[in-house]
Amino acid sequence: MEYETSLKCLDEIRCVNNVKYMETEDLTDFNKKSAYYICKEIYEKQLSNENGYVVIGLSGGKTPIDVYKNMCAIKDIKIDKNKLIFFIIDERYKNDDHKFSNYNNIKFLFDELNINKETQLYKPDTKKDLVSCIRDYNEQIKSMIEKYKKIDIVILGMGSDFHIASLFPNVYYNIYMNNYQNNYIYEDNETIRSLNADNNVNLSLLNEQVYFTTTNNFDVRKRITVSLNLLSNSTSKIFLLNTADKLNLWKNMLLNFYVNPNYNLYPAFKMIDSSNTTVIACGHKNYSKMLEDLYVQKDEALSPISNNNVENKNELLTIVIFGCSGDLAKKKIYPALFKLFCNNLLPKNIIIIGFARTGQDFESFFNKIAIYLKISLNSYKNLSVFEKAERLNSFKSKCRYFIGNYLSPESFENFDVYITQEERIALGCCGQKGNEKHKQVNVTSQFPNNHTSINIINNIDNGCESPMLTDSPKRYPCSSSYSSTSGTAVCPYSSQHDVKPSNNGCPYLSSQANTSDSSGCPYISYHTNKSGHLGCPYTITRMLYLALPPHVFVSTLQNYKKYCLNKNRINKILLEKPFGKDLESFKILSKQILETFPEKNIYRIDHYLGKDMVSGLLKLKFTNIFLLSLMNRHFIKCIKITLKETKGVYGRGQYFDPYGIIRDVMQNHMLQLLALITMEHPTDLNDKSIQNEKIKILKSIASIKLEDTVIGQYVKSNNDDTNNNINSNISENASIDKSKINHSYHDDPHVDPNSITPTFCACVLYINSINWHGVPIILKAGKGLNNDICEIKIQFHNIMGSSDESMYNNEFVIILQPVEGIYLKLMIKKMGSEEMEEVQLNLSLNENNNKAYVPEAYETLLSECYKGYKRKFISDEELYESWRIFTPLLNELQEKHIKPLSYPFGSSGPQEAYDLVRKYYNYGKNYATTAKFCRKSSYYDDSLFDNMRE
Repeated sequence: MEYETSLKCLDEIRCVNNVKYMETEDLTDFNKKSAYYICKEIYEKQLSNENGYVVIGLSGGKTPIDVYKNMCAIKDIKIDKNKLIFFIIDERYKNDDHKFSNYNNIKFLFDELNINKETQLYKPDTKKDLVSCIRDYNEQIKSMIEKYKKIDIVILGMGSDFHIASLFPNVYYNIYMNNYQNNYIYEDNETIRSLNADNNVNLSLLNEQVYFTTTNNFDVRKRITVSLNLLSNSTSKIFLLNTADKLNLWKNMLLNFYVNPNYNLYPAFKMIDSSNTTVIACGHKNYSKMLEDLYVQKDEALSPISNNNVENKNELLTIVIFGCSGDLAKKKIYPALFKLFCNNLLPKNIIIIGFARTGQDFESFFNKIAIYLKISLNSYKNLSVFEKAERLNSFKSKCRYFIGNYLSPESFENFDVYITQEERIALGCCGQKGNEKHKQVNVTSQFPNNHTSINIINNIDNGCESPMLTDSPKRYPCSSSYSSTSGTAVCPYSSQHDVKPSNNGCPYLSSQANTSDSSGCPYISYHTNKSGHLGCPYTITRMLYLALPPHVFVSTLQNYKKYCLNKNRINKILLEKPFGKDLESFKILSKQILETFPEKNIYRIDHYLGKDMVSGLLKLKFTNIFLLSLMNRHFIKCIKITLKETKGVYGRGQYFDPYGIIRDVMQNHMLQLLALITMEHPTDLNDKSIQNEKIKILKSIASIKLEDTVIGQYVKSNNDDTNNNINSNISENASIDKSKINHSYHDDPHVDPNSITPTFCACVLYINSINWHGVPIILKAGKGLNNDICEIKIQFHNIMGSSDESMYNNEFVIILQPVEGIYLKLMIKKMGSEEMEEVQLNLSLNENNNKAYVPEAYETLLSECYKGYKRKFISDEELYESWRIFTPLLNELQEKHIKPLSYPFGSSGPQEAYDLVRKYYNYGKNYATTAKFCRKSSYYDDSLFDNMRE
């Protein structure tokens, strides 16, 4: 290749997200262009470096060998070979002449360039014992850095597990946490802190430049490598990726890191983040263009937002909560939004509009939710009473209330006018010209006494002052009386000015196009498009939360789409369970929803997926090699997932009776947990890949058979001496939770005395896959049982040849509620005896993590929806498969009128269920359910979902 030709190809390098990409046609072209590019880098650095020396790190492997051969053949780039300094980035602990030695494979380069191996080459002396070899090379590298001050170029590849050099995932575990080896090498006796501590802690071990690492995935286990920090501090990083598989690996790394930034798993990204990284690619045409398109798609789908402080001056977030006067909205949704707001995890420009049928003014509405918001403030121990009141007032200023009917087109027509005007007002108050000077002149709070707060904000615009928050909210625009048909808007504003309403009835703005304010009103009008919606440079995202029963989903969405759609902008729809009663009803509901909005807009909520411990199941499994390698039929005897509640369903029988325990928790929560714990490793960690793996698992599960199922229904216990009469007890103290008192399922006045709805179910299912074939999966759930717990128990096979059924099997246990914990059940010899005893090895969160803030499930789900992440939501196909699994059983129970077995309130369930489970699960002797743990989980009462209705 001629020099001019090489320069021309170098001009075609394309930069995508801080990485330069040079594409090649085939392997021959790859080797030549790579050689020219490296030589060019060396030449330019020799010209720019003060003394002309260039320090170059070389990695081994097969890929760079032909590149180095081509470098030796280049004659038209004049390089001073006497000022080249080389060091070996990583080495296998083998003799220099061994076929696996990196030095042995590339020593021809040093011979061809006439490199003085005494003064121009730094490499490990593998003839020494391992400890001496590493110590010696560490001193060599330190001496080299001290002499030449910097590293100029490092040449790297990437292995199939994302490793670079001999830095294998998990990098910090292999080096810093594997400290019994590296500490011994460097005689560092200081205890290495937890990975949860700051990775930049000043420990002497972290200051070394060479480490010992190991791998079980390649021919040579023992490795010697320079540090990740040393490589990332190089002036120029060059990656040689010469196959389609390697390019695909690089792409997956970029996508995975986009949603899970972790240098431990993806050390190459440390190179990218330190800038000046180049990838020379072969095996994929238009590779850089493909990556560029992927980033654009990710940006559109995920709306890249800082996790620490979300503030985009060109964004307005409008959250509409349909059913805002229900218990779910008051007790969970609004408090979750309030916490996100207090933690700066929502954009500054936000309005939250509650939509409900209940006739009430704004103050009445907000006072009801404020009770639960004030409870949320208890978690902010460092705030004074005044600061808490200020947070509450600030959140209140973002809230609105609209009275309307979900079935009424007229309500939605009026709502369209209202929401458009509110968005324009919000934008007029957040930084536009003429409205930039807002000054808070008085904040009065009676927060402890639950009085209305007054927040007066002066808007200085042409000398006009307008109080924006007062204690006398004004209703507009549609009616002087409450109307659930036409729609009535209620907001926390009051104007002291004589501002005439427009044709639409808004006292602030006209929605007509090209209007301007000449009346001294403190808000600025904006151009509107032909549909009457905002025509401004802001990005408006609307999140519509349907805290409603399913039978009004479709009408609400259809009316919204027809009259209020956020055209050409983002509409996100959050839906709550239940999603149908069986496969057929789900298919009908899903078809109607998807005819209104596409799947990409739909976020179906299962609040279990928002729990912190559930969120960690994937990482727990796929980042701990011992667990990942054991999760298959060769080691696992069975998996038991249990969801027990001590409460009955008294007081919510009218909602529970049509559904029963299977539809209530098994078809959704428990199958999701099963899918997460048994799914295969996804190709990457993006939303689609995770959902695909969950769907594969669900598709592999056959429909549950009646003979593998036990159903039950609780009756009043005869052993309860204190609460013999539920009605007399309640009459004495109305505040007592009726569902916790000893009672029969049929005691609820809304339950048919002949109802055969199960309140308990235990069933066994199987996954027809290579990994899980033949492993029984036990699901067990019920109401009115002996304790509250949600747990996953993974029981291992007995030791080969052991037939002692009284000996307890090893178990890996994950507890999700009412506390969160992880522990391992082991058998050890009892001290001073030959007998064995069971011990529980506590793997739960350490003391430092207990002090960390853990978001509630709804905080997580709302935040994920805002960011555009869908991995914690349920796809349409997942729901289809989950109903497919349970519908035949539900139909058979109904058609054959199977009567559930009775079990006493407060017991462990029917004896027959115990017998069914015992066929597959070894209780052993002295069976213990759980260990004691310290952190309480987020717990949700099912009654919240019943009272979504206003």
